Amino acid sequence: MVSESVGRRIGIMGGTFDPIHFGHLMLAEQIRTSFHLDEVLFIPVGKAPHKSLTDAADKMQRYEMTKLAIESNPYFKISDIEIKQIGTTYTIDTVKAIKKTLSDRDELYFITGADAILQLESWKEYVELINLVSFIGATRPGFDTHALADKIENLKLRYGAQIELSYVPALAISSTDIRERVREEKSIKYLLPESVERFIYDNFLYRLHHPMFFIMKDQLQSRLSTKRFNHCVETAHISRQLAITYGAQTEKAEFAGLCHDYAKEIKNKEMLQLVKKFGIIEDDSIVATPNLAHGEVAAALLKSEYQINDEEILDAIRWHTYGIKNMSLLSKIVYVADIIETSRDFEGVDILRKLAFLSLDETILTFNSQCEQFLSKKKLILHKNTKEMIDQIKKVKTIRD
Repeated sequence: MVSESVGRRIGIMGGTFDPIHFGHLMLAEQIRTSFHLDEVLFIPVGKAPHKSLTDAADKMQRYEMTKLAIESNPYFKISDIEIKQIGTTYTIDTVKAIKKTLSDRDELYFITGADAILQLESWKEYVELINLVSFIGATRPGFDTHALADKIENLKLRYGAQIELSYVPALAISSTDIRERVREEKSIKYLLPESVERFIYDNFLYRLHHPMFFIMKDQLQSRLSTKRFNHCVETAHISRQLAITYGAQTEKAEFAGLCHDYAKEIKNKEMLQLVKKFGIIEDDSIVATPNLAHGEVAAALLKSEYQINDEEILDAIRWHTYGIKNMSLLSKIVYVADIIETSRDFEGVDILRKLAFLSLDETILTFNSQCEQFLSKKKLILHKNTKEMIDQIKKVKTIRD
C-alpha cells in the first residue's frame, strides 16, 4: 500500500481515440511499468484544438470505445472531463481541473508523442502547464531525436521543464489507418480489442452510408419493438456484406436492409386501409394475411413521408416479403439478408447462411422449398409473386444448366 506521505504517480493519456487501438494500450502499459505509475488516466478529448475529422465518431462513442478497451486493466482509468465540455478543450484547463481533485502530494505525468514535445510552446498557457506536470514523450525507432534532444534541453533551461523519453517498439497501427480499413471494408481484427471492433460494427462507424441512414435508424428505433428494430439493424449489416460479395452498391443495400420492415408492426385493419390507399394489388394471400403487404406498404410510406425516391431501394423494400419475378440484384440481396440475419433461428438457416454467399438464387429456391411444408401445415396461401419468382429462377437455372 502506498504511504499517504508519498502520494500517487498518475499518468494522463489524452487523445481523440478515434478509435482506440492496441498501440495506445501498449504505450500506456509500457510507460506505466517503466515509470512506476500507480495508474494511467485516459482522457478522450471533446473537441481537439488541432484536429478536425469528417469521418470521426462522436465524442460519446469515442468515450465508450475507450472504456471498453481498458476495462480489463485495473491500473487504467477513464475520465469524461473533456467529453463533458462544450467547445474546444485545452490541456491546461483539464490539468488544472484534475489537480483540484488530487492531494498536493500526487504527481501528474503527461504522456504524449515525442513530436508533440516539439510543438509544446504552441499550446495554450504552456509555461503554467510545464509547472504543473512532468512530461513523458513516447518516441519510436527511426524518429529523429537530434532536434528533439535540443528542444528538450531548451525547455528545461528556459522553463525548468521535467521531460523524459520512453522508447516504444514500432507498431504499425494508427487510428487513421483503422478508419480507412473500415471504410474500404477491410478487416481490423487484431488491431484493437474485440470489444471495440464490435462497437464499431454495431454503431456503423467510419463507413459511407445513405444520407438518410441515421435519420431512419432513429425513426425505426422509436417506431418498432426492440426485437424488430434489432432485426432491421442485423439485416442492414448482412445486406451490406452480401452487396460486397456480389458487387452491388453497399450504401443502398444497407439502407434498404435497415428500412425493409418499416411497416411490419402495423395492425391488420390499418394495413388493409393502406393497401387500398396505395393501390396495392389485393392478392388472396394479402386478404388472408394483410401483414404480408408490409413490404409494399413500407416502400409507399417511405416515399410519401420521407421523400425517398430511389426506385432500386424502394423495390428492394417493396419485394422483400414475397418477391417478384426478374428481381434486381439489390432486391435479391435484401430478400436473402432478411432470411439469414443473425437473430434468425429456424431449422435449415445455417445451410442458407452458407449458401447465401455462393448463390442468391439457390438460397431463394432452397428457402422456399423449406417453407412449402410449413405453409401447407398452417394452411397459408402463397402470394402469386412468389410462385412467379420461383418459376422464373428455376427457368433461368434450367437454361444455364
